[in-house]
Amino acid sequence: MFRSMKSRPFSFCSAIAAVFTICLGSSVSFGQVRPDKDSIKHKAQVEAVLSKMTLRQKVGQLFVVEISRNPSPKTKAYQNSLVKDYGLGNVILMGGSIREFLQRMDELQALAEIPILVATDGEWGAAMRFTEYLPYPRQAQLSRIEKNPEKLLYKMGRNVGKELKDINVLVNYAPVADVSKHYIDYPSLRTFSGDQHLVSALATAYMKGMQDAGIYACGKHYPGHGGTRADSHFELPVILNSKAYMDTVDLCPFQNLIDNGLEMMMLAHISVPAIDPSGIPMSISGTLINDVLRGEQGFKGVVITDAIAMAGLTNENRTPVEAVLAVFKSGSDMILMPDEPVKCIEALAKAIEEGELSVEELDSKVRKVLMLKARAGYFEDGYSPRVKNLDSKIAAARRRDFRLIKKMNRLMKKSSKPYPDLKPKGPDVTLIFDKPGQ
Repeated sequence: MFRSMKSRPFSFCSAIAAVFTICLGSSVSFGQVRPDKDSIKHKAQVEAVLSKMTLRQKVGQLFVVEISRNPSPKTKAYQNSLVKDYGLGNVILMGGSIREFLQRMDELQALAEIPILVATDGEWGAAMRFTEYLPYPRQAQLSRIEKNPEKLLYKMGRNVGKELKDINVLVNYAPVADVSKHYIDYPSLRTFSGDQHLVSALATAYMKGMQDAGIYACGKHYPGHGGTRADSHFELPVILNSKAYMDTVDLCPFQNLIDNGLEMMMLAHISVPAIDPSGIPMSISGTLINDVLRGEQGFKGVVITDAIAMAGLTNENRTPVEAVLAVFKSGSDMILMPDEPVKCIEALAKAIEEGELSVEELDSKVRKVLMLKARAGYFEDGYSPRVKNLDSKIAAARRRDFRLIKKMNRLMKKSSKPYPDLKPKGPDVTLIFDKPGQ
């Protein structure tokens, strides 16, 4: 049962109990993501929960909101209300002390009728957001490894997955599967290569490692951000490649991720007229989402936008509410980091109440989110607020990471491939350690 609901008479508990009279099977402990994505048991759990949800609770399940690790009283009250009154379903942790985040998440999970799914960005490891861990080399650097790179990327994914699962994070918004001709420059350190086949192999290996550690991976930035140096945080990039080129190059790594069981896909705020002649951002293009991603490429998982407050989506004077409505209408399942989330939830619920948007479409999206939670054991054991032996887990993770990072750096030094240019801005991210724990 949901740990936070044991003292409540609310009917979610009885609904889940009813499922167990139908579905027999061994218990799934928290954090053990099951590979059987659509088992009869999990479907029954999802339907039982869905049948008891209010409209606003359903809408709240689609949103992913950034949670402050040490919020002001005003921010804390706002976040608490999002969870308690609006059924916020998902959060993203953006950086800071693990202990502070764990304490804050325990508080929020205690308020939640349905446990919250926790995500972060760990493109080059959990250290991308949590300084307690050791940072791996960036993607463009890793592509220089010429001896067994896929094996090493798989181990990296598994290590990162273990670290995240240790702190109750079950979604990693990675791997980056963009194919960039500029990958040896600093702005494109997030991309593995300009070779779509190498990107495909390394991104898939990283994904598989995370999946085998019990983490949901998320490919990004679909349909491929590598054709431009423009930053969608500040403007709408326009990619003028032909559809045939996109099929052969940019979509290739994403297809391989899909074929190997990718569970989530993040949409880019870019314009690709060859895919959608209207020129609108791909993140709100029904043509891209329904015809290309779900149709041509056969993706059946969860579709999520990149952060919708980014200028690539909002620079056409879209308000936060307009952006959210456009995202819902175009076919995405989850909405990442909107401004004014309460106002957005209310507006989306109102549009459904008034018949502007379909409740059937809402239920379809919510089922996908709840299925991620069902497979994680949320509807059996709930969220466990206690992370035991955190210090020893971090120390063990640092030892694992140190050994692998040291090996990666040794192989990169032997590489004949060009070294990424780190000089324009930012710190040198090369990692050579003399001893573990440095």
